[in-house]
Amino acid sequence: MVERTILAREPRRRGRGSRLERFAPAILLVPAVLLIVGLRVGPMIVALVLSFTNENLSGAANQPLHSVGLANYETVLSSTDFWSAITTTAQIIGPALALEMVLGVAIALWLNQSKWFTKPFRSVSLLPYLLVPVVIGNFFRMFYSSEFGQLNYYLGFLGIGSHAWITDPATVRWAVVVLEVWHTTPFVALLCLAGLVGLPKEPVEAAMVDGAGALARFRYIVLPELWPILGAVLVLRAMDAIQLFDEVYVLTAGGPGRMTSVINLYLYQFGFSQFLIGQTSAAVTMIVIFLSALGFIGLVITRQRRFWRMGASDAPAD
Repeated sequence: MVERTILAREPRRRGRGSRLERFAPAILLVPAVLLIVGLRVGPMIVALVLSFTNENLSGAANQPLHSVGLANYETVLSSTDFWSAITTTAQIIGPALALEMVLGVAIALWLNQSKWFTKPFRSVSLLPYLLVPVVIGNFFRMFYSSEFGQLNYYLGFLGIGSHAWITDPATVRWAVVVLEVWHTTPFVALLCLAGLVGLPKEPVEAAMVDGAGALARFRYIVLPELWPILGAVLVLRAMDAIQLFDEVYVLTAGGPGRMTSVINLYLYQFGFSQFLIGQTSAAVTMIVIFLSALGFIGLVITRQRRFWRMGASDAPAD
């Protein structure tokens, strides 16, 4: 009688276990979803609502909160400071992204070699990317110093005189570009290395048998396969580079003048110096829309790469 009762209860226990296993992934995702909603989605909704209001935190504005429609967006789009910050951001991250992609691919090709010294260097090469941006900004501020900077010290051996790299308008943006390239090139190299490891080796080995050189193999075999990966990496880096703030704030604080006042530094000064929260929220909303568009482009590139591989694998062999 006891055995029949146990056997009769077993299906129920299995049913409860199967239901728990079915909902276990969703349950485990709840803390992460709450964190994202609380730190990302929630503030963005608040910013979107405030962008249509006259919210002002300064004590001089004693006006009640009310809707202003699209007036904040019109004010931001007609502001010369906003477009100056956009132009400055593009002039800094444009050369930085180009250098990062070239150096990242070169480093990834070198790390992809089966040499004994490349494996430990893969971990060491990530150290610049793991450093805190504030620490990097302080390091480069001392490195570029015209009085006791290491850069002027070593250039002195070449007969080059001391130069104020971060106060000269002709060199300050390039100083930020070098900082950004040094900081994030390891990240680009790591992603490119992951793409190289995932590429099929048979075409490269066949080209080596046919006598193709290293440059020919890279140009006609590796690079065409790597293009979709490079496109996705470029979009990811562009989305991250637009959010540049910490290093510039520590290194130059936007100076001299507004030569390095990138878009995030402009938003910080506009929102926390003038306390025009409504207009700042409007500018933030437009930037988020632009970043979302870049993310959508990256998603399309990633899916297109998957389709290309599926088409290549399904193609009939000669």
